[in-house]
Order: sequence, then structure tokens, then C-alpha cells
Amino acid sequence: PAVMTKTCFQDAFLPSCFIILIFLQLLPTVVHGNGNVTFDVIGPNEPILAIVGKGADLPCHLSPNISAKDMELRWYRDKFSPAVYVYERGKNVSGEQMEEYRGRTTFLIDHIANGTAAVRIHNVTVFDNGTYHCYFQEGTRHGEATLWLKVVGLGSQPRIRLRDDKEEGVQVECTSAGWYPQPQVEWRDFRGKIIPSVANLSVSPTSGLFAVVSNVVITDRAMEGLYCSIANPLLFKEKLTVSLVPASFSRSVWPKVWRISLPLILMALGLVVAGAICISWKKLRDEAELKTGKWGSRKVFFNEVKVRCNRGHKALRRGSLSLDPDTANPKLELSKDLKSVSRLLFTQDLPDNPERFNKDPCVLGQEQFTRGKHYWEVEVGNRKAWNLGVCLESLNRKGRIPKSPKHGLWAVEFYKEELWALTFPRIHLHPSQPLQRVGIFLDYEAGNISFYNGADGSHVYTFSGVSFSGPLRPFFCLWLYDRSPLTICSGSRETGEVSGPLQVSELHQEASVTPVIERAAAFSKDREPPLKRPMFSPQSSP
Repeated sequence: PAVMTKTCFQDAFLPSCFIILIFLQLLPTVVHGNGNVTFDVIGPNEPILAIVGKGADLPCHLSPNISAKDMELRWYRDKFSPAVYVYERGKNVSGEQMEEYRGRTTFLIDHIANGTAAVRIHNVTVFDNGTYHCYFQEGTRHGEATLWLKVVGLGSQPRIRLRDDKEEGVQVECTSAGWYPQPQVEWRDFRGKIIPSVANLSVSPTSGLFAVVSNVVITDRAMEGLYCSIANPLLFKEKLTVSLVPASFSRSVWPKVWRISLPLILMALGLVVAGAICISWKKLRDEAELKTGKWGSRKVFFNEVKVRCNRGHKALRRGSLSLDPDTANPKLELSKDLKSVSRLLFTQDLPDNPERFNKDPCVLGQEQFTRGKHYWEVEVGNRKAWNLGVCLESLNRKGRIPKSPKHGLWAVEFYKEELWALTFPRIHLHPSQPLQRVGIFLDYEAGNISFYNGADGSHVYTFSGVSFSGPLRPFFCLWLYDRSPLTICSGSRETGEVSGPLQVSELHQEASVTPVIERAAAFSKDREPPLKRPMFSPQSSP
């Protein structure tokens, strides 16, 4: 029995010893916290963007989130040592730090107990651009991650200098420094057209930043100004400077240009003189008809249009037209009453909703026309460039807009002191006097859009016989930077009262049929004689 008792004791003692041995091996884990736990070092998934002269953080963290307080932490570049920063058991190891980072780094340890740490580099330079590694080690276990620091420099405000070269034209130079990486340079005139240029880039050996010198030559004497834009391709930010071309440059005469163009001018002069004689003869004939009281007066018809459209029969009423801010390009500024629009030099920060024009500086009226006759006037004043007319509600508003009836736009354009009907091809118009107020008359059923000089009522142009495929909206476009606004007139000038449906015979009882009557009668689709057909009737208005 004594032998049996000893054997049982030994058998019971062996498992107990085994359990005690396992506990002793786990004890360091309890004491030191991490023990034999494996870990991974994780860095940012995306490159870190840093601006020259500012600070940049290089963060890394452990997975799982164990403490890194008693580990060795190292941030280095191409070589393991010397390093950008070394931390070991609560202290900075300055002896292993690269010379160029001494005094420019801070160790961020607020969350080191959760396994997160970072090194902040102060006063970032171009030479800090590139790849970094963060390395965490505890005992024999270690891990590392790779980080990418992208340094960007937003340079100085561009400066423009002009020099008049009598032979070549106006030399314009744009300079700026402090860019990284290589900047993008672009010149545009006030209409937004890109001007070809030559750019020379240089790099500072001390800072590594780019300096740019860009040149353009202006040979177009009608150009009144331009702007130089320099952009950082990583920040998607630009700096812009505007320059007005002095009038003396605009009036300069370059001998080389004259030597080439003078023979052509002389050849064309004869044709111009012949055309002028024909136009003058036609004008004198029309004036003679007006003096004799014949139906040559477009103004009679024009005034009656304004009366009918202002007085009612459910037509467009005085002052009802307004601008739609949801369609306005960010380079346009609308007045509070939505009656005026002016062109800005810079782009506003506006939501890019589907209705908004995102490229061309255009805006639509709020009203939509699906039938009836409508008339409104726009004060253009002395503005140097504009488009006015109507367009389909479905007109594409993203990107550059093809301006022709084929694409759903019926308008006239004033640019460089010339007026054009935006047909295909364009038609050069010659109004009797400069337009400062434009009258627009729409007859939806007849398919006509007519333009008039608001000062004297003279007819300018008519798009006729159009079959509209949907709702129409008033269209406005301001090409050049010019603080002069386009203003929708609150109402046409008073032109008298007319009672009852307007008959052509009422306008002139003893008028004979002339081309002007035929144009007036063209506002109707059917073939009724113009002397009996009402020009505006309550039934045909919306």
C-alpha cells in the first residue's frame, strides 16, 4: 500500500508541474504587455501632399493596436542610417539623425499607447519630396511601411510686362517663380480664346523651385487685353494676372504687316467702294419711300408689336422676363432683381448643377415659351461683345456650345464692332445705327424670331420658317470681361393705345403691298391676305 501511495503522488505531481511551467513562460507577456505578439506596420494608402514652407506629418500605426512606447521607431529614406528621426524607449536618438533634418522634426507621441506615432517635418522644401519608410522593432520582431511625400509649390503672382516692337507687334512677357512641380502656363484673351505662347523654365539650385518666363506676340490690333494663368498640376490651383493693352499699342502700325497686306487692301478697296455705292443707293431709295408715306416704315410695325406684347391678351407682360441663376456660368454675376447680368474677371464657386453653363459665359431667362407671341427688349449699351436670342430648353450646357440653329440656338452676336446672325454660315449684318437696345420678337407658331433696333424700330434680322421641337428660353451670353451689364428692360416705351385685334389694314388704311408688309405678314403661317389677317389676336397668344 505504501508503494501505491507514492506512485499516485508522483502521477498527480506531473500535470501540476506542467501547468506551473506554462504560467512562468506567459509571465513576461503579462509584465511587458506585448510579449510574443506579432504585428504589422501600416502607413497611409495615398501620397501625403505638403506645401513648400509648411509642415508635413508622416504617420504610421501598428496592427493590432498594441503599445509602441518601448519599441524602437525609425523614419528613414534611402538608407537605414542616418535616418530622418529615431525614437528608442522614450528618447530621441539624435546621433543617428540626418543633418538636413536636425531642428526640423517633431515626434508626435499622443497616441503611442495605441500603436500610432508620426514625425512632423517643419518648413518643407522641394528636397523633402520622395519616399520614406517607418520602421517599428521590439526584440527580434519588426515591421515597416512605405510612405510617399509629394511636395508642391504655389508660386508668386505672375507679373506682366509689355514692349512695343514696331516690326513684330506687341511683345508681352509673363514671369513668376516658386513653383513645384513644373507649372502649366496659359494665355487667353478677354473672350477666352487661347493665345499661342512660348514658355522658358529654369530651376533654382538652392531651392529646387521652378521659375517661368512666358512670351506672346500680339499682332491683332483689335485685342484690348489678355491674361496670363499659371497653374500647379497637383493642387489644381492657379494664379492669374490681367493686362490691358494700351490704346497706343492698339493703334500701332507695323511696317512689315503693311508691306504684306497693302496690295491685298488695294485690291479689295474697289470691291468695297462698289458695295458701298450699292448700299447707299438702296438706303436713299428706302428713305424716299418713307418720305412719300409708303409702307416702307418698319417702325410702324415694330411699335405695334410692342403695344400688343405689353398690353396683354395673355402675351408676355411688361417686366415679367427675368434671369435664371441656376443656369448662369460661374463667371457671370446677376443683379438681385435678376434683370441684369455682368461678366466677372474670376470664376465664382458655384455648384455644377445640370442646368448651369460650365464653359461658355451664358445664362438663360426663367420663362419658357411653348406657343404664342412674345416680345422683350435688352439694353446692351456700349458693351463690346454679346449674344442675344432664344434657344431650346434642351440646349446642351456643358462644354463649348455650337452656336447655330442646327443645335437649337437662334441668336445674333456683336463682337469687334461687327454684328452677325448666327446662322450657318454666319451672316454679316449692317444695322442703320449702332445697337444700344435690342428688341426680340418671337412668334412660336409661325416659327419666326426677329431682332429690332430698340432705338428707332428698324428691323435687323429674322430667323423665319423654323419648326421648334420644344420649349424656348431667352438666351444671353457675355464674351469679354466688361463690367457693363446686359439689362432686361422693365417695359417697352409707351407707343399709344390700340383697341381690338390688330389688323394690318388698321396700321395704314391706304397702304400698297410692299416687301415690308410681306415681312410683317410672314408672322402668320397660313396664306390669308396680309391686309385682312390680324397680326395679333387673343386666340393666338398663350
